[in-house]
Amino acid sequence: MPPVKLIVVFAACLALLAADSPTAGHFLLTERGSASDLEIAGMAATVAPGTVRYISYERLLTLPQTTVTVTGDDNFRELPQRKLTVTGVYLDVLVGSLGALPDANLVIALCSDGYRATYPREYVKTHHPILALKINGLPVETWVAETHNDDPGTYFITHQDFTPSFRILRFQEIPKIPAKVTRLEFGTAQQVYGAIAPHRGDASNPQVIAGFRIAQQHCYRCHNMGSYGGTKAGRSWQTLGNFAASSPSTFERYLRNPKSIDPKSTMPNPQIDEPTAKALQTYFQTFATTTTTH
Repeated sequence: MPPVKLIVVFAACLALLAADSPTAGHFLLTERGSASDLEIAGMAATVAPGTVRYISYERLLTLPQTTVTVTGDDNFRELPQRKLTVTGVYLDVLVGSLGALPDANLVIALCSDGYRATYPREYVKTHHPILALKINGLPVETWVAETHNDDPGTYFITHQDFTPSFRILRFQEIPKIPAKVTRLEFGTAQQVYGAIAPHRGDASNPQVIAGFRIAQQHCYRCHNMGSYGGTKAGRSWQTLGNFAASSPSTFERYLRNPKSIDPKSTMPNPQIDEPTAKALQTYFQTFATTTTTH
């Protein structure tokens, strides 16, 4: 066969291989095929702005998997020693497989109960979060049915282990382990965290800065600023700001012991000490939308 024809045949073979290979975003579908499909939105190559794409559980299982022994995950606090084997996909692998754009430096996990967890690149690099697909070799739903343990949903995010990487006052970094994850969004830390950043006039106040860093790590999971942050608590950033400004001592006491103010409160108590509560109060009052006098 003449050399030119060999080149043409070789190029055609390469084209066919490329068409059959799983490129970034190749698995995303425009319509939901099953209730268990994971929603994908935001800054991804095959996702138009304002739209949602889907990836099936079966497709997720074709991505590179890891199997690790997980201990200390609070989603499984009822288990003896809270130890189990999890199979899933590292979040950074998932980001690459789904075609996240280079500028997308934040992954946001949205949950069916309104909880949201945000994963900056540094967190992903440091803690290696995993989108779990199986527990002890079984699909999560099957494992739940056989063990009668609490259902973390089709998708949850966990870590093989977690060592805090920073401390603000006495507030130590805590793991981001959302359950009942229904959607992953790709965005930018500048935009999402910028929505709750201190106002220019407060940016030089050390207490405000400390409160912001703590709120960004903890409060943003359940409280929202507009379309950013979680909605599980049902109280917006402005509502917290008004509370902090109008009743500062009560606000601080609520942070330290929620049930002492509201016996029905479901807010987790991360053992906030007095200086930490004061920093959060100082930060949140800058978001008050009502004028108060003291």
